[in-house]
Amino acid sequence: MNELVEMYFQWPVLPFSVLLCLVTGYWLMVILGGIDMDMFDIDLDLDFDTDVDASVTDLGMLGLKWLNIGEVPFMMWLSLVALASWTVTMIFDRHLVNPSTQEIVIAIGRSLGFGILAAKILTNPVRGKLRVKEPNTVQDMLGRTCSVVTSEVTPNFGNAICQVEDGAPLRLNVRTTEGSIPKDAIVQIVDFSPETGIYYVQETGEHQF
Repeated sequence: MNELVEMYFQWPVLPFSVLLCLVTGYWLMVILGGIDMDMFDIDLDLDFDTDVDASVTDLGMLGLKWLNIGEVPFMMWLSLVALASWTVTMIFDRHLVNPSTQEIVIAIGRSLGFGILAAKILTNPVRGKLRVKEPNTVQDMLGRTCSVVTSEVTPNFGNAICQVEDGAPLRLNVRTTEGSIPKDAIVQIVDFSPETGIYYVQETGEHQF
């Protein structure tokens, strides 16, 4: 037992053993309900224009997306990196005795490279399929039409019902920028205030009968 522990927690396998312990602890916490699976997820929203010179940051983000970071749950990706890197190190370097700093650096670099490549390949089939899409985001709501359900909508008062593709209709707090809109009028969402959670609407000229 002591020999196994010594083998798993010596250089150059040490960092991968520690990382493997950490991700194992994470998945145990997820299974037990202690934390959410998407707690450490990374969201990479890029607007990359190929006609414009790309900045170093843009290229870096594209590199992360190519590796599927942000396209699959980050902890799944990291777990695969840890497992693959640990396995490669144990196969090729477990017999190293008192390795030099250079041997350690080379071994870690090689194993980490294999681990990242393995994570890229293994996550390709589920790329983008495991991302949790937030329903009815502000971007989704802008432009939608709703029906006024209060006596009117003014700059200080009003509710409207908005039909959505999935789920029950949404009752929204809505306001006008000026003037009032009567009950049963069909309005279009044109803006949103994140500070107040209020949608701003304008009348379309239609009414619900």
